[in-house]
Amino acid sequence: MSLRKYLLAGGLSSALLLGACSGDSGSEETSSEEETATEEESTEEVSTEEETTEEESADGSTESGAVAFSGEYGEYEMTEFGQHTIEPEPAEEETEEGAEEPGPTELVTIEFEFTNNSDVATSPQEAFGLDLAVRQITEGGETTLENLTMDLPEDFEKSDEAAASSERIDSGETVTALVAYGPVDTELETVLQSRENPMAEEEVEPLDYTIEMSESETTEEETTEDSEE
Repeated sequence: MSLRKYLLAGGLSSALLLGACSGDSGSEETSSEEETATEEESTEEVSTEEETTEEESADGSTESGAVAFSGEYGEYEMTEFGQHTIEPEPAEEETEEGAEEPGPTELVTIEFEFTNNSDVATSPQEAFGLDLAVRQITEGGETTLENLTMDLPEDFEKSDEAAASSERIDSGETVTALVAYGPVDTELETVLQSRENPMAEEEVEPLDYTIEMSESETTEEETTEDSEE
């Protein structure tokens, strides 16, 4: 009897041990599956975030804080680069035969946060023109574009920011403003550059930023017509 009890006890112990091992193995497999699923979800979330960022960048607007400059007359943080087309006004008199009719004027718009760091009240566009320049690169060199902010129409979507660019603010104050430069040839490279100031007391980090411009509809239509001919 003692031997039989001993054998039975040994068999039960082995069965319990095997059951415990099987349970541990199942738990490990379940944990591994859960960890794998969590890693896949994390990877999908990262991929979605990257795709969203790429889509936002492709919309054309420059992200806030991407371009900044500290000049002698102010601090500039570019918040958005845009494009606007001014259609020509209808002529009061008939155009002479053979004369070219005026075409639309393409402008580049720059919205920015301006902080006046000079000692006197200054308007954002005045300071902008002293510290920065918008230029186009040509084969023969470069062309500095004109400030055409005042030529923007009254119904311009950011007319408040454009109006703020001509209002003087005191030293240390900050305002959101917008300036427009042109006329722009959309086939040429357009850049925002800092002006050299030999009289500056401190050396500043220069700015040389290429503004992405899309070809105007007029240019595309002319190109299509030329190819058809």
